[in-house]
Amino acid sequence: MTASGPPREEGFAKDADKQIRRLSLVALLLSRGGQPVTTALIRERVEGYPRMSDEAFKRRFYEDRDELAKLGIGIVTSKDPETDGEMYSLPASAYYLPPVQLTREELTALAACLAVLEERFAYAQPLRLALVSLMQGRPELLEDAAAPGLAMRAEPSPGAAVLPKLQAAIAERKTVVFRYYAIANDEELDRTVDPYGLQVVGDEWYLIGFCHLRRAVRTFRLSRIRSRVTHATRSPHDFTPPAGFDLAAYRDRPPWRLGAPSGTATVHVAPDMAWWVEAHYGRCGTVVPLTDGAVRFSTAYSTGTELVSWVLGLGEHATLEGPPQLRDELVAQLRRLDALLAAPAPEIGGAAPAPTPPARRRRRPAADWRVEVDRFTRLTVLATYLLRHCDAEGEALLPVARVCDDLDIRSQDLRADVRLLNLVNFGADGALLYAEYKGRAMLEVWCDLASEAFERPARLSPLQADTLLLAVDLVGGQLPVASGAALAAAAEKLRAARGAEPPTLIAGDVLPPQDDVFTSVSAAIRGRRLLEIEYWSEGTGATTTRVVEPYLMVRSRGEWYYVCYCRRAGGRRVFRVATTKRATLSGETFAPRPDLELEIYRREGVPSSTVYAPRTATVWYSAQVARYVEEQQPVDRLPDGSCVARQPYVDDPWLVHRLLRYGGEARPLGPPEAAAALHATVRRLLRRYGAA
Repeated sequence: MTASGPPREEGFAKDADKQIRRLSLVALLLSRGGQPVTTALIRERVEGYPRMSDEAFKRRFYEDRDELAKLGIGIVTSKDPETDGEMYSLPASAYYLPPVQLTREELTALAACLAVLEERFAYAQPLRLALVSLMQGRPELLEDAAAPGLAMRAEPSPGAAVLPKLQAAIAERKTVVFRYYAIANDEELDRTVDPYGLQVVGDEWYLIGFCHLRRAVRTFRLSRIRSRVTHATRSPHDFTPPAGFDLAAYRDRPPWRLGAPSGTATVHVAPDMAWWVEAHYGRCGTVVPLTDGAVRFSTAYSTGTELVSWVLGLGEHATLEGPPQLRDELVAQLRRLDALLAAPAPEIGGAAPAPTPPARRRRRPAADWRVEVDRFTRLTVLATYLLRHCDAEGEALLPVARVCDDLDIRSQDLRADVRLLNLVNFGADGALLYAEYKGRAMLEVWCDLASEAFERPARLSPLQADTLLLAVDLVGGQLPVASGAALAAAAEKLRAARGAEPPTLIAGDVLPPQDDVFTSVSAAIRGRRLLEIEYWSEGTGATTTRVVEPYLMVRSRGEWYYVCYCRRAGGRRVFRVATTKRATLSGETFAPRPDLELEIYRREGVPSSTVYAPRTATVWYSAQVARYVEEQQPVDRLPDGSCVARQPYVDDPWLVHRLLRYGGEARPLGPPEAAAALHATVRRLLRRYGAA
């Protein structure tokens, strides 16, 4: 026998032979109804194997079984009683999608996730194809689903361009190499990493894996990767994730708890901010209510500097009680800031800003930033889709544009996949299907003799299952009440179907949503009911009570907002969920206002503070923190490494709290009243700590 040559037709992708081979192998085993098949029969009848040498067959057959197992399709091995060799079988339960028993309401809720996420979601294709499979190959059911009163709009993260490569490396257990900017040390180093999983926090993506340089598990922000991501070796697999590694342990970690705990701190929080700490950070420690309405918050920390920054950001609403070394560090930062503000402002007007180093510019993601499913999964979903659309005579005529939309596939990929499916046989028992283009607009399909085996959808690949659960994490709590309950029930069923294999995708917001606020806002949007809210303004520190007519919930720039008509203000207003202390449903309904503009929020999200903030401060940042500021906003870098930025703001208290987080590394240069407000707050805090 001769070794396998190139594909039989020109124009196929490099992986065409192996995909035909694996589809033919699955088809042969499925056509035997679970009965074992000898190695000799597989060697003789599976497309591609007859052309191989003995050694090549053994190698390719092992690789094919291993790759199918990674997709959840486990071929069963047994002894051949006649030859003492091996036989192979594929039970239906090992290939077909298990009966997840989703109700129509649960399917609609899952489809609503796609409606909300699809436009700017890196994993839109795996999500859509998973839903097509769950809906038994009838994606037109997706058209019945909608997510009323909910929108998510965000630009792709600057690091999103490397997502497809990293996702593939995680699935294939391939060690990757890239150049990484370590912002804490202000240096770029080559890193070799075993990638374990990916996490999205707000709009930023992070890779979690074993760093060979540091000899420990580390978290890498994708926007700080400064090179292409490449494989470290040519081996099929390079590593196995350690037993017991749990990506879920990386959820909802505040900045001061990113590593191993080094101590425990205690913070006294004033009554007006006690609700905030309890609602958003209670999971990070213990909250003990005090008699005056204040709370004592105790939390473990790994990085004292980050915890001090958080306490300072709360201004006069919080006092760090211990441990003594952290309290001393906080006081030292206040003293540095006091001295900085007392000194004359630096003259920067005539200074020529230093050019921004090209390596640190925020890169726009490439056009191919979206993650796609593996080719085998895409082919099996397409096969099921085409076969299920055939009529009683086994024929179908489908618009090409509709197929591409339903399966979220490019037209050129559809054409290549159709050509490949035409070549898949069932071990000489018959072909899968035959399809040909009628012009450019229509696709004609005929079922072949043995197509029945592919009419049922294949089981979800690990990537598809993880994507569904990620979508639930991102959207679940924000769907209207009835849909949210259905989605939670669907998620439990999907986790059970996913099995014990740990996930490789998670979401983890720094500030988790307040379930009671979400529930009330969602119910009010769904039922057109008035909502009474108690709202805290981060800028002024004031709390107001308002009656609002809620219309739309929007996730924008990593935060959740709800768009309302505010009866107190007499106009449209946008409120942040994280600063809503209370939301109470009223029994009174309201008639929608036809002149209230909402579409702009669906298209563009909530505008940043640069759009609506009436004031702008000029802020100087030291060289020690300038690189962190530069990641978040445009700056002018100065020759000494420091920078100047223009910071829009609404009220002095908001700007004071923001700049306090930097300790003695930031000061406003103007307007004068902003600098005076910050200095007065610093003096009061020093007196509180007995350091004035």
